[in-house]
Amino acid sequence: MKKLKVLGFLTLFLSACATTPKEATFNLPDGWRLPTSEDAIDDWARFNSPSRVEADFNGDGKTDRAQILLKNNSSTGYRLIVDISDGDNIKRFNLDQNDSISAQSMAIELLDPSNEVWDSACEKGYWECQQNEIRKFKISKPSIQFCYIESACVIYMWSDRNKNFTKIPLSD
Repeated sequence: MKKLKVLGFLTLFLSACATTPKEATFNLPDGWRLPTSEDAIDDWARFNSPSRVEADFNGDGKTDRAQILLKNNSSTGYRLIVDISDGDNIKRFNLDQNDSISAQSMAIELLDPSNEVWDSACEKGYWECQQNEIRKFKISKPSIQFCYIESACVIYMWSDRNKNFTKIPLSD
């Protein structure tokens, strides 16, 4: 019986330790909610699309989270947020929001670092590149690809210099 109590305590302790501080303190913006299994409809069901990805986006050795949120009490509206570790604190970035498009029309994907050279949308000829617009790039840290499913995609990459995400369109 004593072994069973110790085993039970150990299980509870380990499960508590497995919860990251971000999960324990994840606060939703007013008017927004996390997706549930009931939200896996339309393109999310067809493509088995996740609503969040986690990786060390800023390279500090701590796991960060990118999350698609759904607008409360509405069939349309999404918001893409990223919570980044900033020392012992979490800094939130609002990367995209649309009140008229269904969240299930959007897809999020984690891109791993590689030596592959990518072309931006302007480099591909979707529009004329502006003077300071990124044309070619490599992914040096885990990054976020965010797409309007079967349409336009952008990549959000962490910029150490700006301490923010850089948005790079891949298509229009």
